[in-house]
Amino acid sequence: APPAAITAASGQLAKIGLLPKRAHALETLAHATDFVFDKTGTLTEGKIILKKTILTTDRFNEEQALTIAASLEAGSEHPIAKAILDANQQTLSAVENLSHTTGLGIQGVINETEWFIGNKEFIQRHSTSTFDSDIANTASEIYLATKEQCYAIFILSDNIRKEAKSLIEQLHRQHKTTHLMSGDRLENAKNISAQLGIQNCQAGLKPEDKLKRVNTLQQQGAIVVMTGDGVNDAPVLAGADLSIAMGKGTQLAAATADMILISNNIEHIYHGYLIAIKTLRIIKQNLSWALLYNVIAIPAAAMGYVEPWVAAIGMSASSLVVVLNALRLNRIKY
Repeated sequence: APPAAITAASGQLAKIGLLPKRAHALETLAHATDFVFDKTGTLTEGKIILKKTILTTDRFNEEQALTIAASLEAGSEHPIAKAILDANQQTLSAVENLSHTTGLGIQGVINETEWFIGNKEFIQRHSTSTFDSDIANTASEIYLATKEQCYAIFILSDNIRKEAKSLIEQLHRQHKTTHLMSGDRLENAKNISAQLGIQNCQAGLKPEDKLKRVNTLQQQGAIVVMTGDGVNDAPVLAGADLSIAMGKGTQLAAATADMILISNNIEHIYHGYLIAIKTLRIIKQNLSWALLYNVIAIPAAAMGYVEPWVAAIGMSASSLVVVLNALRLNRIKY
C-alpha cells in the first residue's frame, strides 16, 4: 500500500523538479508548520551583479581594487564572489595565507600586504579603519580593507524571484508560518520581507545563529522546512526537520539537504507540499482498504466460504484497487 503511493508521488515530484533524497522527506513536508528561507539565491535569483565601486582613497583606481577583491574571492562559491569575479577584467594576483570566515569574509596576503574583504562586522574585527556604512539602503555592501584603511566599497544588487511572492501567499493560505533568515544587513532583509509578505524576518545572522533559531523553533514544537543554496546554509540545512537545497546552489548544500529543487522554481515547494499531503492521505486509504479486505476475506476463506480461485482473484483485485488509488496522484494539477 505505501510503496504504490510513494512511487506515484515520486513521479509527480520528478515532473516539478523536486528530488527527495531521504525516506522521511514526504511525510515531514506534509506535517511542516514553519517554512524558513535564506535570501540570496533562494528568494532572490542569486544573479548578483556589481552595480558600483566606491573608492575611499586615491591610492588605487577602480580596476586595481577590483582585481585585489577578485583575487581574494577566486576560491569561493558564494554568489557575491561570482559577481566580483565576473566584473573583474584583469589578471588575478597570487594570494598567500588565504583564510575564509564562513558568513563574514576572506583574508589573504597579496604582495606582502594583508587584505580583508567581507561585511561590516568582518572589516571592523580586523581593521582600524572607519567608513560610511549607510551608502545604500537596499543593496548589499562588501568592503575591501587592510588593517589600517578601507580602500573600496562594492555595491551589489539581486532581483527577487518572480514566483517567490506566490509561494509565500500560498503557504499563508495553508496557515503556515514563514521566516526569512539572512546573513545580509537588516535593511536589505526587511525590504525583501516586506515585498513578499514574510511574517518573520531576522538578519545579520551567522550560520550558527541560523541553526540556533531553527532549534528554538523546534523546541517550541514547530516542524521546520529550511530552504537555502549556499555553503553558509549547510549547518542549518542539516539541523532542520526537512531541508531543501536549490539545484543551482553549492554541492555542499545539496549533499546536506533532504530534497533538491532541481527546477529552481521555488513555487514548486508548495506543489511538493500538496503532493505530500495527498500521498499520506492515499497511503491511509490504501492501508484502511487492505485491513478491511483482509479482516473480512481471510476468515471467510479459512472457514471455506470462499473458493480458492475466487480468493486468488480477490487478492489480485485488492492489489489493483490499491494501485489505481495511488495513481490518482497523477491527476494533481498545478
